[in-house]
Order: sequence, then C-alpha cells, then structure tokens
Amino acid sequence: FNNKNLLEILIKNNSDQIFSAFKICFSLIYSIKSIKDARISRQTGRYYELKTDDSNLPAHGSLLIALTLQEPRIGTYNMSCGPEGLFVIDENEKIIQSLINKLTFEKKIAQTIYSTSYVNTSMPIIPEPLVVKLKNDFIKCNNDFFINDQRLLEIINVLSRHCLNLKINFNSKQGMLINFKKEELKTEEYAINILQDQILIIASDYGGRLYALISLMHLIFFYRDKLPLGLIQDRPQFNWRGMHLDCARQFHSLDHIKRLLDYMVLFKLNRFHWHLTDNEAWRLDVKSFPNLAKQTSYRGYHEIIPPVYGTGYHRSGGFYSSKDVKEIIEYANKLNIEVMPEIDLPAHSWALLQVMPELQDKKSNNIFQDVGNYQNNTINPTLDDTWNFLESVLKDIAENFPYSLIHIGVDERPKDSWRGSSELIEFMKKNKFQSFDEIQDYFVNRIINILKRFNKRTAAWNEAALPPHKDIGSGGGTGNIDKSCLIFAWEHMSVVEKALKQGFETVMCPGQLCYFDMAYNNSTYERGICWAATIETPDVHAWQPLNDIDPKYHHLIAGVQGQLWSETLTKDHYIDSMINPRLATLAEVSWSSKNRRNWSDFRSALFQSMQLTTKLGWNNHDF
Repeated sequence: FNNKNLLEILIKNNSDQIFSAFKICFSLIYSIKSIKDARISRQTGRYYELKTDDSNLPAHGSLLIALTLQEPRIGTYNMSCGPEGLFVIDENEKIIQSLINKLTFEKKIAQTIYSTSYVNTSMPIIPEPLVVKLKNDFIKCNNDFFINDQRLLEIINVLSRHCLNLKINFNSKQGMLINFKKEELKTEEYAINILQDQILIIASDYGGRLYALISLMHLIFFYRDKLPLGLIQDRPQFNWRGMHLDCARQFHSLDHIKRLLDYMVLFKLNRFHWHLTDNEAWRLDVKSFPNLAKQTSYRGYHEIIPPVYGTGYHRSGGFYSSKDVKEIIEYANKLNIEVMPEIDLPAHSWALLQVMPELQDKKSNNIFQDVGNYQNNTINPTLDDTWNFLESVLKDIAENFPYSLIHIGVDERPKDSWRGSSELIEFMKKNKFQSFDEIQDYFVNRIINILKRFNKRTAAWNEAALPPHKDIGSGGGTGNIDKSCLIFAWEHMSVVEKALKQGFETVMCPGQLCYFDMAYNNSTYERGICWAATIETPDVHAWQPLNDIDPKYHHLIAGVQGQLWSETLTKDHYIDSMINPRLATLAEVSWSSKNRRNWSDFRSALFQSMQLTTKLGWNNHDF
C-alpha cells in the first residue's frame, strides 16, 4: 500500500522467458473501485482475475498495477487487506511458479504498546462468580486431589486433557478429598465449599457440576500448591452464552472446532452456533442431496467454486458428514454446550445456486449483487423446486441435530433480488403482497411451520423480523412473522430493543462489540476488518448489555453471543488472537452480574487466565 492508500502489485519476471496473456488471480477483503494498467477479466465476490493492458511481460521485465480499493471505515489498511492466495496463470491456463513477497506499507500506523504490569487479584476465576467468601487462611494440596463420586468423575474424564496440561491430579488417594452433594439449585448454578478436610461441590445438574470443577481448576492453577478456605456461590446472568464460528468462508477441521469448544467450556460458554453455508460453500452433507456438499465445499482455479478468500490455485476445502456432525455434537454435549446449525437463506446462497439453479426463476433477466459482490445469490421462495429442496434438507438437518433450534440466516438479502421473476410477481398479485419484504415474511413463516413439524424452533438474524439498521442495499422483514422465532440482533444495539418491542426473544450479538473478526485497533500491523468497529478487549468488558434496555423487556433477552467470521482467517493460527482474550471477556459479560469487577481488577484476572490458556496451547492478543 502506498502513501495514497493505493494497492500496488509489482510483477517481476525473473526468467528468460516472455510471458503473454497471463492472469494475476487473488482475493481481497475490500472491493476494487478502479485499476490502472490492468482490467478485471473475472470476478466472483471479491475474488479477482486481472489481465494486464500490456499483454507481454519481457524476460527480466516488470509491471506495476495500481488498485484503488473500497476505503475502510478507519481510512487505512492493515495486514488482512492485501491480496490473499495470489497466483499467476499463463495463456494455457497453467499456473506459473511464483514467489510472493510480503505485504508492505509506505504509510504505517504503529502497533499499540500494551502495559504488561498487573497486580495479582484474589479472584482469578473468569467469569467472576456471584458470591466469593474466601479467607486469608490456606490448606496445602500440592495439586493432588481425590474424587470418588461417579458424578464428578465423569466430568474429570471429560476435562482430562485440561487436567494433564495444567498438571492437576484428581486421582491421588493421598490427595485432598473432593465430595459432591446434590441440592435443588437453578440450572448451571453451583457452590464450592473449601474446608479443612474436604472440598464440597454442590449443584443440581450436570452443568453446575462441570462449572464448579472448572472454577476449581482456575483456583488450583492460580494458587499452585495451596487453596484458600471459604465459599463460592455462582450462577449465570444469561442462559444463552454463545460463540459462532463461520465454517463456510474457511473450512475448519473437527480438531479445530473441538479446540474452540474446549476454550468455550473453560469460560462457561454453553452454545455453539455452527455457520455451515454461505455464498462460498455448502459444508453440510445432507442425505437427500448427496452431491451438494461434495460439489460446493472445494475451491480452486478449476473447481465450481473459485479460490475465494485466499484459498489459492489448488483444490482445497472440505465438508462435514453426518458422522462428523455426530462427533462434534457428542463432544460439545459433554462440555455442556448445545450445537445450533445455521444454513443461510434465502440470500448468501451463491454456492448452492451453482449446482441447483432450479431454485431461481430461470426466466428472470434480473442481475443483482449483494454486499459482498456476489451476483444472483438468492433463492426464489415461490417455486415448487425451492420448497421440495427445503422440506428435504430441513428434515435431514432436524434428524442430525438434536438441539431444539435451527438457524436459517435471513440476513443481507439484496433488495432487488426477486424483481425480475415473473413467477414471483404473479405470486405477489395472487396473494396480495405489496413488497418483497412481505415475500420474505412468507418465506420465514413457511420455514417456521416446517420446522415445527420436526419439533424444532427457528432462529434467524435480525433482518428476518426488522428492516435493516442501515441502507446497504438489503431488504428485511416487516415484523409479521411467528413470534416463536429467536432473533439474533447483530447490526447494532438499537436493533435489540426494536426486536424486543415487537415481542421477539433476542440474543444480543452486536457487531460493534461481538464480532471478533474486527481488528483490535487501526494499526497497520493488526489483522481483521473494521466495518463495524475496532474492538479492544476493554471495549468488550465495558459493555453492560442491560443498561439501555427497558426492564419490562428483560425477560425476552435470551443472552449474549460472540461471532467469528472467517474471511480473514487464511491461516488457522489467526483464530487464537482474534478470539483470545476477547471471548473470555465476553464470557464475563454474559455470566457475571451487572455489578461485576472494574477493568483493572478484571485485567489482573485476565493475565492469570491467559497463562492458563497458554498452557492449553492458545496464543492471545495483548490487552
């Protein structure tokens, strides 16, 4: 990037060969607005193939291409903004061996320097428990404990990898005794009573027992070879404490998903939102359409889906079989985590439509584009083929996912996506619909009724119930959908109250605080995007979700959720610093009471927790 924020791509021919009619292929996060000395020969979303104006590149010659990109909200670019997955193709459609230099910046914004000093807190547990009565009186334990109660042992078996990495032994007959007592407490509520001769855990359900042992692990790790006498009593503020992972833009292996689930349980998060389909892929294998995932889950230069978001020339990707889904669900359930799948409809369906074009009106001559530059990416909800497809797919998903909720997306539908369909216009006249937003209502309600037959509840993004928060060329709903739909309010906190006022139970997940694909700050050396905000860890901690919500709507707030979209996650290890420590901080927001500790005290606890996550193999961003 030069001083004028232009992206310059310098192509050098280091060989003795002349190259003609070659193409430069790559993905970007921000769209190209104009080009100097080249032209776009192909575009899908933000994947570009460029041909140069000068068709020949002489031996040992060079060529400079300058791109003007869509400008980020902060006015400058960072490490995620350059070309990803760049490769060069010759006139015979063969890849030319290339060396790619690192992205550089003429205009640099320095990295933020974070203080590394902190004072040890007496309460290292994140999220902060509701009641803590620990004394300055300690018992020696040397990290050796003994559990004989089967109800606790089954949890220790689940946490065995954590215990091994943290060098905590719960099977030492000479160790301190840990006993369990069942009492009628609320869901996930627990108590820990540390006495001279034993540690007593009190809970009424599996979640309570699990979280008691998790809190005890935090204490043991912090205090090392001793524990303070006293009492901890704890329960969550919100029932829904979730984390979303986008597995459509990038394929995440089962091991990487399990790794995230392990992190979630460490901070008492209990809902995994599994984003499985989008413009770029349909990752979920469904038995009624066995070729769908196989055809759309792999990308490459010669594949149906081009190499979007940095996947490069060669074939790459993957999908999740029914066996994979079962494995993740069983793993998550042992960690007290429910798994909610999402298939994103009716828009965000470009990949699906490449193999099932019958889900659009073939006679339509309308060309439209969504916010991600995908053309004609929306299925038509007035076609028999669409409903034959959805009936079968939703039945398959309902059979594979035992959790009561299925998320159907309904975000960012291009306003004009149905304008060119004569069949849809005729359907509108026949049913006296006045707008495309009413057609969306019809679509959502019909899916709600299908899922009810399968004993499932529908979830959707906020545009299912409301107009979009900002005019970005998308349509929305009129509010005329079944109130059983669980709304995920992602666009802004103001959207939360609008959904609540219409009577919808709502999960709060505003992009300005909960989108962990956002950069931490405006430094050139950060990763992430910033259309919603830049989000530092203290920004997440400062959020009081109930502060601006009328108390009469509090009963409709299901909880809080973080999101990680994968456009910029071109390397697996990028996940660590995007999530950690912001997700641990969001866990405090979602679990602990409104009167939780201040930033200084929390930061001290966070330093301790980051030492713990490091032991478990996680890197973290500074804070």
